[in-house]
Amino acid sequence: MTDIGRRSGLYEALAWSALFLWMGIASVVPDLPAGTGLFGVGAILLALNAARRISGIPVNRFTTILGAIAVALGGTVFVWKQWFAMPHVDLGFFPTLFLGVGILILAYTAANWPRSSHQRETPQEPQ
Repeated sequence: MTDIGRRSGLYEALAWSALFLWMGIASVVPDLPAGTGLFGVGAILLALNAARRISGIPVNRFTTILGAIAVALGGTVFVWKQWFAMPHVDLGFFPTLFLGVGILILAYTAANWPRSSHQRETPQEPQ
């Protein structure tokens, strides 16, 4: 696997972990303004593609568009919440699920990601 492919895989794993952790946190903290969860998801997706762009990895148009839509919707919900009384929905199971999945993805990535290219095993030539 090339260095670009490895970095892309690392960025995606970190973004998935961040998404699940953020969804769990946004669901657990009751005093966050409405729309904060969506806005955060969009920001994570846009940050993923910014990291790809800076590293010379092709940007994923789908996640860029999805991130921009999530940021826009999060901002819209925040503004609408200020004008209209939208009810809060409490889902206790999902925050725990999101936090657990995010921690598992982060732990798996940390445990299985090579620290440098020098740690890879090189095939030994027969003697």
